[in-house]
Amino acid sequence: MKRLVDPISYDLEFEPDFKKFTFSAKAKIIARCNSSTPKIVMDCAELKIRSCKVSEGKKPIKCTVKTNAKSEDLIISLGSRVSGSISIDLEFTGILNDRLLGFYRSTYVQGGKKRYMATTQFEAADARRAFPCWDEPEAKASFQISLIAKNPHTAVSNMPIKSKKNLGQGRILYKFAKTPVMSTYLVYLGVGEFEYTSGRYGKTQVRVITTKGHRKKTSYALDLGKRLLKEYDEYFGIKYPLPKLDLIAIPDFAAGAMENWGAITFREAILLYDPKTSSTRTKQYIAEVISHEIAHQWFGNLVTMQWWNDLWLNESFATYMATKFVDKLYPEWHMWDQFLGDAMAIAMNLDSLKSSHPIDVKVNSPSEIREIFDAISYDKGGCLLLMLEDYVGEPKFRAGLRKYLAKHKYANAKGADLWDEIGRVSHMPVRKIMESWIGQMGFPLVSAKKSKNRILLQQRRFLRDGKGSGRWPIPVTVGFEKTASKTLLSGTKGSVPAPKGTQGYVVNHGRRGFYRVQYDEESILDLKYAIQTKKIKHVDRWAVQNDMHELCTQGSIPIREYLDFSDAYLAETSALASSDVAANLAILYRRSVGESFEPILRNYARNFFARTLMRLGWDPRKNESNEDAMLRAQAVSALIRLGDSHVQQEAVKRFEMFVKKPSTLPADLREPVYSAYAWVKNSPAAYAKLERMYKNATSQEEKQRFLSSLCSFRDKNLLLKTLNLSLTPMVRSQNMQLPVMRIASNPNGKEILWPWIAKNWKKLSAKVGHGNPLLNRIVSSLSLVAGSKEVPTIRAFFKKNPTPGTERSLRQVFERIAINEAFLRRARVEFGGRQA
Repeated sequence: MKRLVDPISYDLEFEPDFKKFTFSAKAKIIARCNSSTPKIVMDCAELKIRSCKVSEGKKPIKCTVKTNAKSEDLIISLGSRVSGSISIDLEFTGILNDRLLGFYRSTYVQGGKKRYMATTQFEAADARRAFPCWDEPEAKASFQISLIAKNPHTAVSNMPIKSKKNLGQGRILYKFAKTPVMSTYLVYLGVGEFEYTSGRYGKTQVRVITTKGHRKKTSYALDLGKRLLKEYDEYFGIKYPLPKLDLIAIPDFAAGAMENWGAITFREAILLYDPKTSSTRTKQYIAEVISHEIAHQWFGNLVTMQWWNDLWLNESFATYMATKFVDKLYPEWHMWDQFLGDAMAIAMNLDSLKSSHPIDVKVNSPSEIREIFDAISYDKGGCLLLMLEDYVGEPKFRAGLRKYLAKHKYANAKGADLWDEIGRVSHMPVRKIMESWIGQMGFPLVSAKKSKNRILLQQRRFLRDGKGSGRWPIPVTVGFEKTASKTLLSGTKGSVPAPKGTQGYVVNHGRRGFYRVQYDEESILDLKYAIQTKKIKHVDRWAVQNDMHELCTQGSIPIREYLDFSDAYLAETSALASSDVAANLAILYRRSVGESFEPILRNYARNFFARTLMRLGWDPRKNESNEDAMLRAQAVSALIRLGDSHVQQEAVKRFEMFVKKPSTLPADLREPVYSAYAWVKNSPAAYAKLERMYKNATSQEEKQRFLSSLCSFRDKNLLLKTLNLSLTPMVRSQNMQLPVMRIASNPNGKEILWPWIAKNWKKLSAKVGHGNPLLNRIVSSLSLVAGSKEVPTIRAFFKKNPTPGTERSLRQVFERIAINEAFLRRARVEFGGRQA
């Protein structure tokens, strides 16, 4: 549908006031009215309009303005109808808020003094809190931005500084070069006491910008940023289009990072790396996030989704590309293994609920947009791209992608446009396949059975609370070792030839398809032997048990069948498989706490983790893999809570050595050891010590480790102390969800968390900020602590305290509670009340 008004350019000037926490601004907007209109309606929120002038060509038009807080708009009523080119001149003021959205203030301490910076987060629909605009992806325009900063502050925006002008009294006007046409959500404004390191990739200046005192932690991000620009340039076949790229560390930031064109913002802990104190996981996560955001500079910024229903394509593509290029730069990290064990597992967990949503979902209001920033949009979408690339082949996938970007650069596109380009190149039914997958909620379970020389296949929807209906066109690969055959299962039933010369077979060989598999009894016996003897690849060894665990928790197979099958992994050496088996056994144990069969499941989990730690040892080995370093930390954390007294004693001993000499404790073991100290000592004195260490920690990463440890006590009063601490300025609003989520996963927090949330909801939600996506994580944590008895109370509470953007998360909480209780009912019947 043709728009009534199309913006052409914005000329914007802002001056933040760090005493009043406001900003004053001017805007000159050139737009085109596509038909005659008596009024102009723009998106506008929390702004006070001081003056407004409208011109049609050189002719001034009388006008009056009115803002509507509820509908978040500015209505400019005109004295006469206008059409064609118009100019709108506005002067206005706004709030430099502390809610981590729009144009907001970030607070930090440097040199013992409280300091502020002004920064922005406009995605999805919060540019309207900084300037009146048409705040939607399709309304692209160019931006000429100016910022007034008072010494010692300086300014940053999307483009390089074009000129500086001294206005007197320490005020400097920074004028930036004009941007290419872009969407409002990608605009960036930054004013602060910055320092930076810089380098170049070709003609592009690359900088890592921080608040003062952090420059020494920027070299890793700077080097990686330059390397990734080169990789993406070559892959996309289109040069990075801006003259500079800034990576900016922000002390307060709700999201992990944001792809503002030419000025990417990050949480400090996801950009700044210190080889002495940062963990393996942090280094890897920094690489993934930088790669994700740089991918967006082309896919999202250069070519932008037409509307937010295609948000998934933006985010899943960047998620997929991030893994692809970090894996290329660091093949020893085995990123695709971690993608499967993390992204695919998380996406399937959410998408197996009836309260999930299709990838392509209609959204209208800002709160509805915020709801879909979840594992479906990011992780499931990334998995579907993995499946698509595997189906059409990497060269054709890349060729189609290049054509799509070249055809739609500096414009907007729909997902169907990408499918069409890949389909034309590959001569395959790409659009038909992908529209089926993105239009349907959920994913399939494929049942497999061998009959003579064929594998019989049948699909249905996989649901956690039973059987579901649905049909997808599934690219199926069946193989064993190096032998494989492929087919497209488009109906409910089908078959493929069995691998020749082998006893067993694996469906979804290499785990490139987004579906689970259930084998018949005979096939499971063959697979168990193949796993024990490592006849099949480690990815398939992981996948088989991962599917069995889900079938076990869903109720399709007995728990004991999964436990017996897990014995095949006692000698497993691959981190992907052994980490997942261990985690799944721990999940079964945590669900059984307080039940008569708890000791049975605890012993399985403890035995498996103990073997893992015995294989790895406490101390890092020379040239060990990232995965083993992270697996060691996982094993220590689990064994502490599983009651392994030897591990508990060793952890406390290492903590006490660390207090005397910090260099004795490797970064990868710090969080589990800090938390172990809390769990074992469990005293006010231990709490006071960890709280003091939290206060004194200088890096955000170290602060988060100590904050986690304060959530690891067994004493309920100490856990309540941490929850109350989280409401004080000692815990940044960006980290508010961390104590809630950690205490939710602590069995000792089960009785106290929901009453505390209900009592403190107004304070908590005010601190996090209305509309902040972190509220979804807080709401989701309730499924770990609440039962069916609490559901009516929780439902009534949120009806009385509506929180837009969390409605879907709340429905998922209720569904998960029902699923957890159904699992326990089945388990009680299966174990018959017997003790271990």
